[in-house]
Amino acid sequence: LNDPDFKPDIHLSPTEEGIQEAERLLRAADVSGQGPIILINPGAFYGSAKRWFTNRYAALADRLIEEDQAQIVIIGSAGEQTIAQEIQSLAKQQLTILTGQTNLPALIGLLSRCNLLLTNDSGPMHLAAALDTPQIAILGSTDEVATGPWSPRAQVIHKHVECSPCLLRECPIDLRCFSRIEVEEVYETARAALYN
Repeated sequence: LNDPDFKPDIHLSPTEEGIQEAERLLRAADVSGQGPIILINPGAFYGSAKRWFTNRYAALADRLIEEDQAQIVIIGSAGEQTIAQEIQSLAKQQLTILTGQTNLPALIGLLSRCNLLLTNDSGPMHLAAALDTPQIAILGSTDEVATGPWSPRAQVIHKHVECSPCLLRECPIDLRCFSRIEVEEVYETARAALYN
């Protein structure tokens, strides 16, 4: 596998059970589909060097709600509930938190149902790519070519800095790869993905 142009052809389809559970979760959370449904996946199991800042996710969510009438749903594993709660505490607008409430079929159903996924380098990023769900992957310590999403509907935001890709779990300095990714850039990329 030494071909630099190799791109895997991976496709995934949601199950009927997964779609039904995703719809049930959205209905129970009063997410109606009146505006674009945007999932935010702010966690990353590997470590904090793969997680964009919670205050920026909060500011991004507020802007998408205020300017685009988006319905923001935070997803993630049960162990990432603290991250979701921190984003909600920093946001001015009310967000829907489904963190820790999905099994794999329901997560796949949600990813197939949303208009856009905003994510760090994570499992849901790769699931969304296999589903061909529009997504913006915000990458820090990782190599965007080796581990980024393989999908024509995925956009990667990554800043090359002198120490990247470091591939570390925790940043020993100042997370400059993430600090250079501003809310405005992600917001404009999200708007382009939603409306183009």
